[in-house]
Formats: sequence, C-alpha cells, structure tokens
Amino acid sequence: MSDKNDSLGKRYLFKLVSNFAAIPLFLVMEAVLPRALGPAAYGNFSFATALFLNFTNFFDLGSSTCLNTSLAKRPDEFKLAAFYLRFALIVLLLCLASALIMHLPGAGAALMPGLPLWLAFPAALWAYITWIGRIGRGMNDALGLTAGSESVRMASNALAALLILALFAGGMLDLKTLFAQQYLCLGLAGAGFIFVMRKAWPAPLRFALSKEESAAYTREFKAYCAPLFVIALGSALALSAERWLLQFFEGSVQQGYFSLSQKIGAACILFVTAMTPLLTRELAVAHSRQDRAGMAALLDRYAPMLYAVSAWLSCFILVEAPAVLFIFGGEAYAAALPAVRILALYPIHQGYGQVAAAIFYAGGQTGPLRNLTLWTLAAGLPLAWLLLAPADLFGLGLGATGLALKMTVLQFLSVNLLLYAARRYAPFSYTRNLLHQLLCPLAFLGAALLTARISSGLGGPTDIGRFLASGFAYALVSLVLLLACPFIGGLRRGDLRRLWEKARRRLF
Repeated sequence: MSDKNDSLGKRYLFKLVSNFAAIPLFLVMEAVLPRALGPAAYGNFSFATALFLNFTNFFDLGSSTCLNTSLAKRPDEFKLAAFYLRFALIVLLLCLASALIMHLPGAGAALMPGLPLWLAFPAALWAYITWIGRIGRGMNDALGLTAGSESVRMASNALAALLILALFAGGMLDLKTLFAQQYLCLGLAGAGFIFVMRKAWPAPLRFALSKEESAAYTREFKAYCAPLFVIALGSALALSAERWLLQFFEGSVQQGYFSLSQKIGAACILFVTAMTPLLTRELAVAHSRQDRAGMAALLDRYAPMLYAVSAWLSCFILVEAPAVLFIFGGEAYAAALPAVRILALYPIHQGYGQVAAAIFYAGGQTGPLRNLTLWTLAAGLPLAWLLLAPADLFGLGLGATGLALKMTVLQFLSVNLLLYAARRYAPFSYTRNLLHQLLCPLAFLGAALLTARISSGLGGPTDIGRFLASGFAYALVSLVLLLACPFIGGLRRGDLRRLWEKARRRLF
C-alpha cells in the first residue's frame, strides 16, 4: 500500500515515531549549542535568525498554506508546484535584499542593536533554507508521502547532531562553523524532501506554464492570501518588535536566556507538530466534500489528545525546570529559570492554536482568521512594552521573564478566541474542550509535584539521577490517572479497550 493510501492513524504513527526519534538528537544539539557559544553569542545567533525568519514568514504571505491545501485537494496537479517554484525564487531575492539593507548606514545598528552586522547575510540564508525545507515537508504531507518525508527528516537530524558533537569535541564550534553545519544539514533535508515528492508525479515533469495557467494560479493564490497579507505583516512586525525590545533594553545575554527557554518549551510540542499537518490535510479533504460534521468529528477526536500530550510534557518540565535547565545550559543560564518555567506552559495551547487555525485554512476562511489575529496582535505589543520596558519608560523591566509571560498569557487568550469562532465552520463541542483545557494540566501538574516530592530524597533539584527517577515515577502516575479518568488524556473508555485489544493481539 502506498503512503497516499495510508490511514490518518498510520501516518500519524510514522510522524510520532519520527518525532520521538528526534528527541535525543534535539537534546544533544540544544544542550551543546548554549554551552559552546555562551549566553551572549547564543543570543546573537538566536536573535539574528529569528529576525530574518520573521521576514521570510512575512514574504510567504500564507502562500505555503494555500499550496498545501490545494495539493491535498488536487494531488495530481504538478503545475501547482511549478507555479510555486517561481514564487520561491522571488522570496530568495527578497531575503537577500533584506540582508543587504542591514548594511546601509544606520539600518543595521537600528534593526540589529548590539549584533555584528556580518550576521545579516548568513542569518538571511539560514532563514530561507529553513523555509524551503518546511515547504517541502508540508508538500509531502499534503501529498500523503509522510513515511518517506519523515525518513529524510530523521536522517538529516542524525547527521546534524553528529556534526555538532564533532565540532564541539574538536573545539571548532563557533557562529561561523554553526552556520556552515546548518546550511549543509538543512540543504540535504530539503533535497531529500524534493526527491520523495517526485513519487507523486510521473516523469517527465513540465515546469512551463502558459499565460492562462499562470494567471489562473495567480488569481487562486491571490484570493486565498490577500486577507493573510495583513496577518503576515502584523505577525512579522509584532514578533520582530518583541525580540527587538528585549535586545534593545536588555541585550544579548537576556536574549540568550529567552532563546534557551523557548527551545526547552519547543521540546514539549514535538509530538503535536507530528499530527498538525496531517490533521490539516484531513480537514481540507473533509471540507472539499462539504462534510462539516466530519470536520467537527476530527476536532473532537484529536484536538484533546494533542493538548494532553503537550500538557503532560509541559507540566513535568515546569516542575523539574532546575534540572532541565542544568542539562540544557548549565550554570551560565541559571538566571533563565523563571522564563523556563513560564514558557514550559506555552506549548500546551500551541497545539490547540494550530488545530484551530487549520479549520480556517482548510475552508479558505482567511478573512475571519485575519480579523481575529489582528485583535491578538493589537493587544500583544502594549503588553510586551509593559513587561519589557524599564521603569522610567512605564514598564516593569522583566527581561526574558517578561517576554515569556507575555507570550504564554496571550497564547491562551488567542487560542480560545480562535476555537470559539471555529465552531461556525466545524460545530464541535467547545464547552467540552474548555473543560478539558482546565482539568488536564491540573491533573498532570499534581502528578509532577507528587513525583518531585517523592524523589526529593534522592538528590538536589539539579541531580540527574533524581530527575530520571522522578520522570519514571511521573510516567507511572500519569498512566494510573489515564486509566482512572481517560478524559484527562482526551480519550474515552472505548479507546482504552481498543488499545488493550490491539496490544493483546500483538503480544499474545
């Protein structure tokens, strides 16, 4: 059976295995980089790459989502990809132009305060290659070629981790060698995604488009992306402004604290990101059949499960933040502890937010999504100023902790706004989802506090042996919780019975 005919569950399982395999590689890379570079250099790298990635996401204008949604509905239409290739070349030129602007008198000092300007071109190229890789992986998911795509991803992640370790062991890991390593691994991953994608279309491939075809695709993308222009512009400005405020008021060290906290939080959503593109594809297919009930069923079935996985990891990291921070950054990042605790909660609702947005994208409802997003962005910048600016500028001067607090609070509010509005397009049970949002993290937080207390006699807060014992106990207590109350994990009793039957048949 080809990947295109695989069930949603099977494709999700392959994604899940891939993300699970990525965890040790992720831990290796993120534990080595902050230690090798130090807070200041790590902050410079993170700020520069985040700045240009925001630019690239703006240049995208939501076109990649349009491409994936259209491919999910018309998978045999290669000319969609041929048309998008032309747009991708335009984005490359825009990325390079934005890096050139940084070298104009005064521009670099204003937009990249405290950073060496030589970082502009390497960071711009990194952002573009990262974007291209994301496009390729998304296209493979839209075409149903998940297994091959995730195999490429696992191989490139393994190579990246090995190279980082080799550079670190040889004492050669600095910003310049880091960029070279990133170009090589990201470039190979992108090439692999393109190779897998070739399975969807028979040779020879025809890249030429007639004027009529180009005009038709331009109209299609314009109709889909026009409302998203404001979102892309507002998001790019808001996200860049937040990081810029942190850099301007607090400098590279606080930027490094925030970046490390964000990376640790990102580990909590690895499993959720496995499911989101697959769920988006299924929503798009259901919408193409005008099956609103099917869309609602997908949400009621999978959204609480995604939320529970994120909450399970996030609550453990929140409680065990001292040990996690010691593993990732060491003593040089001890002051980042409050930001790590706060950003551990951020991924809990990030998965829900991606699913909620997928409802709008799948149905082409980009206008309502734009309006809802603008309200969130409008509230975000004043809150960021209040938390980041010094006291003489009417702020609290909280540094990395302030930006972490802003992101987490606004995430909860914006996601629930999207979920509530999404009922119009997929009539799922919002009340049930809201109740699950409250009870699930409370249950897992209680379990994490209990196991931390039990393991406290084995060592201090940063003792690795105690941390591992606490994690093992947390998994056992969580399993008992799920068996006693499946609702916490977004499951039903019938789901547990089916899982047991499958396991019993395989084992016995």
